[in-house]
Amino acid sequence: MIVHRYRHKYTFPSIIILLILAFSGLVWGYFNMRQNTTVPRGSNMSVLGIELDQTKDYIDLHKLEKNGISFVYLRSTQGKSYFDDNYLLYRDQLQGTNLNFGTIIAYSDETSNQDQYQYFVNKVGTNTGSLPVMIVPATNHLTKSYWKRMGEFAQMINNLGKRTMIAGDYRYHNYFPEGTRFLYTGASLKDRRHYAFWCYTQNGRVKNIDNLDRDVTMFAYIGTNTQYAQLYSQEKNTIEEVKCIQKQFHKF
Repeated sequence: MIVHRYRHKYTFPSIIILLILAFSGLVWGYFNMRQNTTVPRGSNMSVLGIELDQTKDYIDLHKLEKNGISFVYLRSTQGKSYFDDNYLLYRDQLQGTNLNFGTIIAYSDETSNQDQYQYFVNKVGTNTGSLPVMIVPATNHLTKSYWKRMGEFAQMINNLGKRTMIAGDYRYHNYFPEGTRFLYTGASLKDRRHYAFWCYTQNGRVKNIDNLDRDVTMFAYIGTNTQYAQLYSQEKNTIEEVKCIQKQFHKF
């Protein structure tokens, strides 16, 4: 008996076309993702910021502001001899934008606190921005005595009427003045309670901004937009006012 098998002459070409389209869509999605601004994985944080220093020239800050970036941290001094070439330039340019900014100090274990403090004041002055002054270790040899000295240095910055934030583990918080904030630097955010900001990548990018297509250090605020606006708006709060707002947030 002869069996008649129905064959659709368009079936095989249609399958091939669908596979090509599906593959093309995956490739397009992959490259489109790589071109977008780098965001924190697995979170809905929307208040994002970046670090700028002398390795990043000619950044259009107005365009940056329109591309979803809310704040900028500027690297300033390290020890008693290094001062970032672009700090003053970017600080002046930021005044014409709605971007909040903060100042980074790289804390050296090779220079006395007084020398580092005096150098910082001479170079930066008191206009450090509305964000906390970020103090980051300039060494990988992080002993208890190092944290203790850094805590004493943070107190000196506090005495200028400035809030401070430490790029380090919260377990060392007892070495620092009351109200000191902490920057989380791990790959994934596990504990939100003790940290104010998260440095979620040092290899990020910002979409459509020249010279920010790779190797960008990026931050996210750990909290809501409302909390960020109340704590870190360009209308500067005193340290006591900020402590009061922080205590209100911690009640929830």
